[in-house]
Amino acid sequence: MPNSSPLQESIREIRDELREQRETVRLSHERGLSGERVSAKLAALIDGVVIRLFNLALDELEEEAANAIRSNVAVVALGSLSRRQCAPFSDVDLMILHQDQAPEDLAAALRTMTQGIFDVGLQLGHSIRTVNEAVQLARTDTVIYTSLADARLMIGRQSLYDAFRSNLDRMAQKNSKVICQEILDTRLKERNQYGETVYLLEPHVKRSRGGLRDLNLLRWLGYAKHQTADPDRLLLTGALSKLDHRRWLLAREFFLRLRNEMHFHANSARDTLDRAEQLRIAEWMGYKARSGLLPVEYLMRDYFRHTNQVWQIVRRRDASLQTVSRLSRALDPVLGKNVDGYYRVGLRHVSATTAGIEKLKKDIREVLRLVELSAKEQKHLDHRTFSLLLLAAPDFPDKVAETVGQQFYDMLADPKTVGETLRVLHELGYLEKVIPAFRHVRCLLQFNQYHKFTVDEHSLRAVRKAARFADREDTLGTAYREIKNKRTFHLAVLLHDLGKGFEEDHCEVGKRIAEETTESLHLDEQSANDVVYLVHQHLMMAHLTFRRDTSDELLIKNFAENVGSVERLRMLFVLTCADLAAVGPGVLNDWKVDVLAGVYRRTAKLLEHDDDTSYESELEAHRRLLSDKLSTSEQKDAWFAKQIKTLSRSYLAEFEADEVIETLRRYHRLTDSEINVVATTQPETKTIRFVAGAHQGTGRGVFSSMAGALTEQGMRILSAHTDVLADDLLMVRYTVTDPANADATAPERLAVVCQSLQASVDSNEPPRFPQVWGEEQAEASIQLSMLPNEVRLDNEVSADFSVVEVFTFDRKGLLYLLSRKLHDLSLIIRHAIIGTYLDQVVDVFYLTDRQGKKIQDADQLDHLRNQLLEVIERKQN
Repeated sequence: MPNSSPLQESIREIRDELREQRETVRLSHERGLSGERVSAKLAALIDGVVIRLFNLALDELEEEAANAIRSNVAVVALGSLSRRQCAPFSDVDLMILHQDQAPEDLAAALRTMTQGIFDVGLQLGHSIRTVNEAVQLARTDTVIYTSLADARLMIGRQSLYDAFRSNLDRMAQKNSKVICQEILDTRLKERNQYGETVYLLEPHVKRSRGGLRDLNLLRWLGYAKHQTADPDRLLLTGALSKLDHRRWLLAREFFLRLRNEMHFHANSARDTLDRAEQLRIAEWMGYKARSGLLPVEYLMRDYFRHTNQVWQIVRRRDASLQTVSRLSRALDPVLGKNVDGYYRVGLRHVSATTAGIEKLKKDIREVLRLVELSAKEQKHLDHRTFSLLLLAAPDFPDKVAETVGQQFYDMLADPKTVGETLRVLHELGYLEKVIPAFRHVRCLLQFNQYHKFTVDEHSLRAVRKAARFADREDTLGTAYREIKNKRTFHLAVLLHDLGKGFEEDHCEVGKRIAEETTESLHLDEQSANDVVYLVHQHLMMAHLTFRRDTSDELLIKNFAENVGSVERLRMLFVLTCADLAAVGPGVLNDWKVDVLAGVYRRTAKLLEHDDDTSYESELEAHRRLLSDKLSTSEQKDAWFAKQIKTLSRSYLAEFEADEVIETLRRYHRLTDSEINVVATTQPETKTIRFVAGAHQGTGRGVFSSMAGALTEQGMRILSAHTDVLADDLLMVRYTVTDPANADATAPERLAVVCQSLQASVDSNEPPRFPQVWGEEQAEASIQLSMLPNEVRLDNEVSADFSVVEVFTFDRKGLLYLLSRKLHDLSLIIRHAIIGTYLDQVVDVFYLTDRQGKKIQDADQLDHLRNQLLEVIERKQN
């Protein structure tokens, strides 16, 4: 450019060279250069840029000022740059170390360098400190300490940097115990924010548990304790075993190569491994589908294997750094206890004596006994014992004796310890010795929208969730406490998803696994049958409850006949809730528990045969009660009698008589085409119920219009019903949640939503759905992870309605689009369940034509399927 200064020309030249050299490194990466070497090349590029800019800055100064800076300043690399583990778009973290310089003047003098780093396209974070300031801050701020622990001199006065390093080393050595604990506490907070399990299915490669940050944590702990952060030197000092050293290096290479690819492909800093990225990288890395597993599932199994191994190293380092206070050493001999001379229960840990270690090496029964003891005492195994068991696990045979199986089965009886016992056995590698099928699901990805954890983690969580139901004071809590054989139940929960990862339906594979497991554990016939049934049918109650109209008496009767006993029903109910609770946070909400509990109670009543009154008789009695509650004049009004006669079973079962009467009175006052909407909060389920009545309601698209309005207002629809009453009166009911107001929705907001519902009907304006930043990218990721779109039609499940199930990925406005299409096809939605998910999202509609009849014509059914497929496969604008 004609008016560019020499400095600007230099900056432009550096920027262009950086871009070209980064592209050269990218090509090396594409050709298969290791992640570690690619990161080192990137660090060398940035070193060169910083050094050139530093010299440019000094060239802009008077000679005396420039010499003063050269003599009294050191530019120090921090973070990934100092470790030479940069990703393509990592930030540049620098400390400008100085002696006898005014910070403001130094900042001004080096502004060409700091501003130039931004101008060439890098992101800079920097500080200006003296040696004493840096060391003092490192002592009081763990984040600063961890950044300085890896510090590396880039350019400047060597002796100044050496003084800083020497002082930092002395401070770290003097305060190593405190620093180590502070590092662990700080990392725990970050880990909880980005993923409190190594098995999180969309992990943050840097910050989630077992990721790059935990590898850095090992470096920082090593530096604080041994004054070296290098894994090779930690190995030589004996601070790291050969196995842990090898796992560290393999994980580091895997993570660096993975992160480099994510940055290069995004052309920006990207560290969250979402589902779309998992699919892409699995293909890029050359993973192949085989044995019923997708390439992406093999990729993520390797990812979780590395994160799990890194996390184990961190845990062992944490345990090895724990010190026993003088008070504990004094009290432990008095308050602790020996168990048969083999094990010791101390104040903080459970450990094995020398004789106990010999028994543990030879007998898996002793391993089970010790782990159960640790769980009962609510104290972790000490570092020495835990490490010994972990390393010894591969040496035990894969087939266990009958006595081992019986011991394991008996361990499942105690709700207070079963979750922790199973977790530790799995972590140590012994659970798969007793239940071989667990080996297959270790670190196995569940590649769908809603599961947040791997199959093994989900299964273990389901057991823990179930055991915690004992503390609930509701139908679910009572059902769990009343389960007679907790061993059988907990085993079924543990096994319920082990059939995943094969080409065949996981319920069928799971049934065979349950049969093999119950045989190997030598369960009695009744217990074995219960386990096999629960595993095989573990989705049945959820599918019935959330995909079918449970007001259908025949449906409940058939379900009761299938289950066969109240005890088995009880176990299936609790298993269903535990399965949902273990999918991820918030999946099992109070509304789902309430709906499942209703089905459970009705089915149990049928199985107990304690009441000969039929469901239809109860409904007629309910209708008579409504008539009795009418005033004398209302009883003489034929309108009320007609409406009561046409009220649906689901409506009468859900609403109290007084509420029904008040609703009918409001509808009696409606004039031509008028609409009435009422909202009521349901505190016990944290939901809101909207009930709308529309005079001359059929054929106006009331259902779809109101569904769109609810979504537009930020409501999440859980279920919906429509009832066509006498005299063309349409009643529509929605059960929703208000995500923006989880605790309580203000009456003013409810009034606004009600007005919006009224205004939506007959409006020519389509709803406008609120967009959230990043939502489109998230939906694209979800769409890639889901099974193919599908529409299923069923005319057999209901005597009165055609049932349509729509399988697709969830997105905002989906219900509006589907219901509007059904309206356009002259169909009436009688009942709908929205956004139900276990392994997929499913929207279910019970339909009739405008005459109230099922859709029987084959051509019409095919047309319906094709039209709905067109809706769900249409690209959203």
